[in-house]
Order: sequence, then C-alpha cells, then structure tokens
Amino acid sequence: MPTPRVGGGLRPRRARRAAGAARRLRMRAGIMLLAVPAVLGGALEAASAAGVLGTGAREGGHVSVSAASGPPPAAAPPAVKGLARATAKVGTVVGLGDSVPAGSACDCRPYVSLIGEALEAEQGTPVQSRNLAVAGLTTQGLLDLLAEDETRSAVSEADLIVITVGANDFDSDPIADEACAPSAGLACYQDELARLRTGMASVLRQVHALNTRAGGRIVVTGYWNVFVDGAPGRSRGQEYVATSDALTRAVNATLAASAADAGVRYVDLYTPFNGHDGTRDDTDLLAADGDHPDATGHRLIADTILAALSRV
Repeated sequence: MPTPRVGGGLRPRRARRAAGAARRLRMRAGIMLLAVPAVLGGALEAASAAGVLGTGAREGGHVSVSAASGPPPAAAPPAVKGLARATAKVGTVVGLGDSVPAGSACDCRPYVSLIGEALEAEQGTPVQSRNLAVAGLTTQGLLDLLAEDETRSAVSEADLIVITVGANDFDSDPIADEACAPSAGLACYQDELARLRTGMASVLRQVHALNTRAGGRIVVTGYWNVFVDGAPGRSRGQEYVATSDALTRAVNATLAASAADAGVRYVDLYTPFNGHDGTRDDTDLLAADGDHPDATGHRLIADTILAALSRV
C-alpha cells in the first residue's frame, strides 16, 4: 500500500520510483547480457555454505532459478555461532525494519508483538515489545534510524532484536526490461544487490555494537517476495512473477550471507509462505494489496521466528 515518503532515505516499501531514462538506455545499450557479477555469486556461495539455499521450482506463476533456488524449509534453520539458548529469558523484544514488521495494510497485531506475547506466556514473565519498524524503510534508512537516541537506547536494552529490511532497496519499475530478467542474471539489479550486502553488514555491525545485553539475540528475516505476490502478482503477468521471484531469491541469499558473516540467525520466510517445493499460492497469507502479510501471515512469521529461536 503506497505510503507518503518520509525523510532520511525512506520511501514506501517496494514503491515504484522513477527508473531513470539514462539507466534504461544504458542497460539496453550494453548490459542486457551481463553475467551475474561476483557479488551475487559470493552471496550465493556464502549462503549455500551456511545451508540456507535449497532446490525447487515455483510453478503456477513462479519459476525456478538455478543460481538461487531458494532457502530450505524453515523447520531446519542452520545453527549459528553465538546464538543464545532459548532458555535465556527475554524481557524486551525490539523490531526493526520496513512496513512488514510495522504491520502495514493489515489492521492486526504485527509479528513483533505476537513474538513478545508468546514469549511472555511461555516464560511466565513480562515481555516488553518495542516495534520501531517504519513503513518505507530502506537499509540506509535503518542505518539513519540507528543513529537516533531512541533507537540506540532500545537496541542497547533488547534481549531479542528482529530485523526485516531490504525490499525497499529495489525498484519494480524496470522489471520488464530484458536486463532485469533471470536469463540476463538480474543484471539491472546487481548494483542494488551489492549495496544491500554492504548496507546489511553496516546495520549488523551497528546493532552488535549497540546491544549490551548478555545473551542478546539478533534475528534477520528474508522475504517471501520483495514485490507484489499471490494473485495480485500473477495478475501482472508471468514476466513480472518470474523476475520478482528470482530477485527475491537473490535478496534472500544476500541477507542470509550477511547474517552468517555477522554470526546471527537468518530466518527463512520464503519457504513458509511458498511451501517446501516453492509452489504454494500464498494469497491467503497476504493483505489485499498482495504486498504485505495479513493477520494469518503475521502469525506464521511469528511462529517461524519462535521456532528458530527454540534451536541453537
């Protein structure tokens, strides 16, 4: 759902900004057939080594991409060095990111709150949830937010920090260009993928530096789709579906590799929404805009993150 632009590098999540005539001309003139550069290959190799890439094709509107064939089932997230055991009680949960954790277009309790409520019930002790997610936030926008006193204070005191960000770093406007297609190695998105890797590294360094809680845990999630999905996505045509799915896999590989480098937990949301073989229609988990989770989707995200936290 479109959201008014706010300052500090923010814009509506997955909103269409002007693609730029110069970039389109440049792509058509010479980069349409570029091979996937080292940044994506490195991200995929790191993610594969961490065990977050699997196989499977999305059918009925989604396609397989051999370079990044999707994360494995959420039921088996990799053990990550430095993750505290689930027996460590959580007193404060902090959510950071874009309109997904913010709960946009849902009119429901976002998964950040649901996680806090579930932990409180399980532990029998109070849990405070502080949801600092902002609709339209980009990776750079999150870095800017981490410079603000309120955010710094919240992060420093958090026992659990959940981060969902990165989709707004990508523009759907050029999606029909040949240079953006999976067959062209998503060439038109390679600069953005490189910036995402750099930006997430900076975000996780900042969060690590700010968080002073003994046993504090950090979780980074992926996406089921960085653009519109479900029936609304299919209504835009097979080309849109194929490219958005391929880009989502590349984004998730980048996020997973960034999390692995930082020694924090990466939680796959692609598989819970799309099924173990990638063919599930996730329309029933999405709001009417096809862009954000509905109440059922938020519950699924909360349950998936809680399941990951129960493992070491």
